Amino acid sequence: MQALYRRYRPRTFDEVVGQETTITALKNQLLEERVHHAYLFSGTRGTGKTSVAKIFARAVNCLDPKEGNPCNECEVCRGILDETLFDVMEIDAASNNSVDDIREIKENVTYPPTLARKKVYIIDEVHMLSKGAFNALLKMLEEPPSHALFILATTEPEKIPATILSRSQRFTFLRLRDEEIVGELERILNEEKREYTEDALKIIAAHSDGSMRDSLSILDQILSISGEIVDGEKVRKSLGLTEHEGIFRIVDGILTRDAKLVMDAIDRSYRNGRNFQLLLDGLITYFRDLLFYRYAEEVPGQLTEEEARTFIEQARAVEETSAFSIIELLQKGRESFKYTANKKVVMELLLLKAVRWGEADSYEERPQKTIKKVPTVTKEAVSSEKTEKQVTDPEPKVEESAEASPTLRGKEEHAIMKGDPIDDKTWQNFIQSVQAKSVACGALLKDVAGIATENNALFIRYAPSFAFHLKMLKTEANHKILEEAAREVLGEEWSVIVEDMKAEDDPVLESMKRVFKDTPIEME
Repeated sequence: MQALYRRYRPRTFDEVVGQETTITALKNQLLEERVHHAYLFSGTRGTGKTSVAKIFARAVNCLDPKEGNPCNECEVCRGILDETLFDVMEIDAASNNSVDDIREIKENVTYPPTLARKKVYIIDEVHMLSKGAFNALLKMLEEPPSHALFILATTEPEKIPATILSRSQRFTFLRLRDEEIVGELERILNEEKREYTEDALKIIAAHSDGSMRDSLSILDQILSISGEIVDGEKVRKSLGLTEHEGIFRIVDGILTRDAKLVMDAIDRSYRNGRNFQLLLDGLITYFRDLLFYRYAEEVPGQLTEEEARTFIEQARAVEETSAFSIIELLQKGRESFKYTANKKVVMELLLLKAVRWGEADSYEERPQKTIKKVPTVTKEAVSSEKTEKQVTDPEPKVEESAEASPTLRGKEEHAIMKGDPIDDKTWQNFIQSVQAKSVACGALLKDVAGIATENNALFIRYAPSFAFHLKMLKTEANHKILEEAAREVLGEEWSVIVEDMKAEDDPVLESMKRVFKDTPIEME
């Protein structure tokens, strides 16, 4: 049995979902017999580019067209549908992208069609052609035979040379709206005589990113495992999505500053085998929806009536500035998922930060804590000087509140560890100097756990979970950039030491200890 997206591929312009502007223009050209020699159909995947190209090829050659639509019954239409008429050819430029492939078309296009009015060449993914192939294609578009018609389709029109674009009529295929996808899914399920719930179709539409083909592929997968009824729960399980109940519980915990509720929800998701990457993506989207509700009072379409009530309650409870801050926190934390195997620990730490973030309206207003640091310099030259200094002039114990920096990640505070503190302005100047030399190297500094200066050395430390950052900054090329930036900002005699921070010195871990009190915490 054919896949749904092939079985229900539109056969006339009237069956195409969405794309009304494009369809109207093409039908008018056919009715007025003003067909151009070259067309470019661009747009995201699964929006109907190839389907419309095939319909247009049949409509141009149909012996009995009906208001711009092909009849699909005449000899020419049947030959094109059965792929037995070689006057219409479909070429995949992803695998036929050489000069020789296009030259073969150039040789064949000179011969008139055998049965149809026009020879039609549908070139899919045309942006994959080589430079030489584009030059060969350009020659055909400059001086095309009167019986030739070229339809180019692409998802990346920006890669097509301007000389090709200027010789083609361009039509952009837009992403389909969720309601358009839901309507088509309803029609297909009724044809298939399958029962469904409205929330299931809304979830499929939201997950397909405006692609009709993607939505049909998802539906095909779900029909094979769902039994008689397609409902929201089966769709979520099939797609590996997190149930809204789990997200609701986590958001409730964040809004009420209930760390235990958040941790219980994470543990339940872990035991149920949920994907934490998808859970985090779902939380980011959900907080975005909460924020948007404050402006447009629009409830996400995939929610049930009961879920919608919960959503509205949470949207009214969340502060606007807190929502912005939490979205930014989760988005930044999402990046660290790429570099860790234990995503559960990262998720726990991240959401505990979100719970604390709710204590104030902004990052800067959050309560600060006193930080104590133990010197861990290992360089022999510095060590000998430090030992002498400690004997003659013992360093007094200092407890000072570290001023938070909104640009730092991986820490709750911008920690001043020992020696003369470096002020935030100087640190920002240092980061800017590094970024001017290497954007990638500068980005790594945004996750610094703590900084300090001593004996003309700038110490940069990372928490244990940021081992990748530590490794990258210790490479010869990146360390040279850090040294150059230090000399520019701090002085010629300065050096940079990058090292890791012991787990017991991590303020995030200390935060967890405060939440769980005497409960032992293992760092994996």
